[in-house]
Amino acid sequence: MKAVTARGAPALGRALPRAMPGKASAVWPYALIGLLVGLHLTMALWRGINWDEFWFYNQVQVVARGEWIQPLQTIHTRALIWLSSLPGNSIEHIIVARMIMMAFLAVIAAGIYATAKAFTDHRTALLSVAVYLGAGFVLQHATSFRVDPIVTAFLTAALAIAARTRLRWPSMLALGALIGMAAMVTIKMVLWVPVFAGIALWRWHDVDFDRTYPLRWVAAALVSAIMFAALYTLHSSGASPQANASATNTLSFAGGKMFGLLHSPYLAMLGKAAAISIPLALAALLAPPTVMRLQLPLGKRIALLGLWVPLLTPLFYHNSAPYVYVFLLPPVAIVSALALRVLVERYGETLVMGFIALNALAVWVVDERRVLPRQQALIEAVHKVVPEKVHYFDCCGMMGSYTKANEFLTFIGTLKYFERGHPEYVEGMANEPVPLLIDNNRNFTALFDEGDGRKFLAEDAKALGETYPLLFTAMRLGASRRELDATAACGGVERACGTAGVCFTAL
Repeated sequence: MKAVTARGAPALGRALPRAMPGKASAVWPYALIGLLVGLHLTMALWRGINWDEFWFYNQVQVVARGEWIQPLQTIHTRALIWLSSLPGNSIEHIIVARMIMMAFLAVIAAGIYATAKAFTDHRTALLSVAVYLGAGFVLQHATSFRVDPIVTAFLTAALAIAARTRLRWPSMLALGALIGMAAMVTIKMVLWVPVFAGIALWRWHDVDFDRTYPLRWVAAALVSAIMFAALYTLHSSGASPQANASATNTLSFAGGKMFGLLHSPYLAMLGKAAAISIPLALAALLAPPTVMRLQLPLGKRIALLGLWVPLLTPLFYHNSAPYVYVFLLPPVAIVSALALRVLVERYGETLVMGFIALNALAVWVVDERRVLPRQQALIEAVHKVVPEKVHYFDCCGMMGSYTKANEFLTFIGTLKYFERGHPEYVEGMANEPVPLLIDNNRNFTALFDEGDGRKFLAEDAKALGETYPLLFTAMRLGASRRELDATAACGGVERACGTAGVCFTAL
């Protein structure tokens, strides 16, 4: 009996169309990057607001109110001043700002790819982008509202221009302008000097040591100085003498306190950075021996190692907190592309990409998601209890549209406070009523809960303890929405506000 087949059906044994692209398909590197971008987007939307994100937003609000601000490292406030006019509270505005940081992250990724492409092939350059995006601290902090994504975008774009062009006039001008803008964003851009020196040496080899090539870098440096001076002048116009003096003090203080061998309190974070970024850590570890084995002139190999130098920054830079790795790792990811190529040749691209994806997913799965709703509840409760835009004390400017009446309580901020040596909290309360204190810092917690006033001058510790009797110790981040609403509706809260002060505890 003859078999009956439907007309047009494929003959038995004929290959069916592939349901999935093959291993060598160009789809997979892009799919991996797409997955990582999706993880970054969810982090931007769901992750709790970090203390310095509140501070950067507070700076925007200060400028929006027309108050003076020291001009150095605050240029972002001009570009983002429109945030203050949006509906919603400070958290909602910061999440909008995080979407802007996503755009800067896209520039960083493009800069990594373009620069890595100068040393390796297309697919490996894409892997260098993926290994950066999938690194643990990068995944957690690259979309945070900080200056780090902004300055890193400027610097990676400048690096790509330096790596891919001969620095004729248009590219030389662009390079200088980007570096000048980066310096206005943050002075820590100087930590990239070895990176640019390495790229300059590499390209000088490429142009056969053309005598005019170093002069193009000199011209770019001049352009960057002009750009910096122009932006500083515009940004500081109308600022008080105190504001400009504060900028000078920032430079001198940074030079004296921010650098020192093995003195960073975040030094132990190097281990965690490696543990939650295993693919990049492995590639970075293999990069120096891989570079030194390349059949290249010694000068070129040394030039490539310049891109690896930022990995040493935590050994001598005080403020090497987790978010700084967003800024430090792009050059490391670029030079690690050479090691990634070796790993792909040995173990296959599928395994390497899977490892990158698995590492990123592991970090994403265990990341904390309960903080943001609690922060939102606290801020909403403060608005209900103290609806007027009053002066307040806290760590980091959590209330945004209210006026923060004390120093930013970082380690450096506390150090500056003691060096100035006068009771700023007493003076602040004498100048303006300060009816609100938000206990969102260990300094306040130690004072109120343990009677430990060592983080304050004696006069300030006494005044704070007498003015803010912790009327609402139950007003904690862990309180339920119903508890917060009930407390905010209490008439006694408003009366207490006028007699002493309201203290919200944010634990």
